[in-house]
Amino acid sequence: MKRLFVLLVVVFFVFGFSVYASAAPKEEQKTTAAAGTQQFKPKEIKMDRNHDGIYNDKGVVTRVENDAKGDGKINEWIYYENGIPVKAEKDTTGSGKPNMTLFYDTKGQIIKSEADTKGTGKIDEWVYYENGKPVKAEKDTTGSGKPDTWVTY
Repeated sequence: MKRLFVLLVVVFFVFGFSVYASAAPKEEQKTTAAAGTQQFKPKEIKMDRNHDGIYNDKGVVTRVENDAKGDGKINEWIYYENGIPVKAEKDTTGSGKPNMTLFYDTKGQIIKSEADTKGTGKIDEWVYYENGKPVKAEKDTTGSGKPDTWVTY
């Protein structure tokens, strides 16, 4: 009786796995289409597996939403013009709202960042970049809205 039970469990497991495996999508089916017996191969394939990119009518990315922390929440928004990043917003606190903004030059290199590091809704930190590296930072430690601390790198 015990052997019969084990045998049934194994049969159900094998049968269930084979049904699951046959139902799984095949990558080849997504990339080729058959018309009669002739196979057609695409010139270009664009995929957004994470469904986080927004494209214009020409297929050029205009915005990317990213879960940079891997916690299932969008915490980074990057905006593009002509396929080049121009601005990014980040939620570094987990509030669901951006508290940091990055600005890029026409080559897509970061030139400035602004951040609300205290959660007051006011920018209190500015960092300036050259060649993608920080060269100067300004900080408002008093809440006046104006920098009172400067750092040079």
